[in-house]
Amino acid sequence: MEPVTGRSTAGQGVGRWARPLAMALVVVAILAVALFAIRGQSGGGVEATIVAAGHAEVGHAGPDFTTPALNGGTVRLSSLRGKVVLINFWATWCTACQAEMPAIEQAWDRYRGRGLDVIAVDFREGNKAAMQRFLSQVGAKFTAALDPDGKIADAYGVTFGLPTSVFVDRDGTVRVIHLGQMAPDFIDQQALSLL
Repeated sequence: MEPVTGRSTAGQGVGRWARPLAMALVVVAILAVALFAIRGQSGGGVEATIVAAGHAEVGHAGPDFTTPALNGGTVRLSSLRGKVVLINFWATWCTACQAEMPAIEQAWDRYRGRGLDVIAVDFREGNKAAMQRFLSQVGAKFTAALDPDGKIADAYGVTFGLPTSVFVDRDGTVRVIHLGQMAPDFIDQQALSLL
């Protein structure tokens, strides 16, 4: 009779492959993450929104951001230095945004020759067709920017309560943060005070 040693040879074939298999899976996962990151940076995918550190606060520089424009290209806040910028956070489901946008368009038409620019930042949506339809219905022709992950909204403290508007002066300093729909004369007053 042979002695019992307590060792089984039944799983030895599987055991010697477990470590190399696990390492191979780790390598594949790392390569997949790297490929995803490279595609995002090289233009193979949708351009990412980049936001500088900080939070919008009246009297301080507005956090710079670079993000895709709805109609192509990119929007970068700092490239508009020397202009007064109205950053308007909106969404397609927002009825107050729909009511407010024509007044913003009219102010932009009146004052863009004097240095007013508008960036309409869409709040956490990704349906470009719906956004374009909305802007067309309200007659908005100014720049519309994408913020599907809410990075710009977070930096500007926009978590709810649309529309929210931020007036930035020619030096890039936040001068007014307004929660809710703006009346046409309020838009004119703020724009004229900064132009």
